[in-house]
Amino acid sequence: MIQTQTIDIEHVRKVLQNCPHFDKIVNYEYPYGDTLSKKLIDWYRELIFSANGDNEKQLMLINALDRSLYLYIKDNKYKRGIRKIITDEELTFEDKNLIKDVIKKLIEFTSSYEKKEVLEFNTTKWL
Repeated sequence: MIQTQTIDIEHVRKVLQNCPHFDKIVNYEYPYGDTLSKKLIDWYRELIFSANGDNEKQLMLINALDRSLYLYIKDNKYKRGIRKIITDEELTFEDKNLIKDVIKKLIEFTSSYEKKEVLEFNTTKWL
């Protein structure tokens, strides 16, 4: 017997509207053997589609995660910082508290990183 699965297009549309960098993140080509990047991107993909598209708080949360993962794939300094605070083992869906902790770590690190980058600028000498 063939099973069919229905997809709520409106839900997918709302989620993707709040994740403008989704395509860039899931299509990111990480180096061979980079298990943290692979797990983090897979974790992100599963997490954003488990959000409730009618809950504004969850939509804001997935938007913040989208921004965090976009920084991860674009900024090596940010990536090194994330590698210090998150491990492969934390990226699981088996424990809700662990999921919340990882989300909190990502959002707090992103916020502090962005503030630091705005305040910190490189000065150059022109000869």
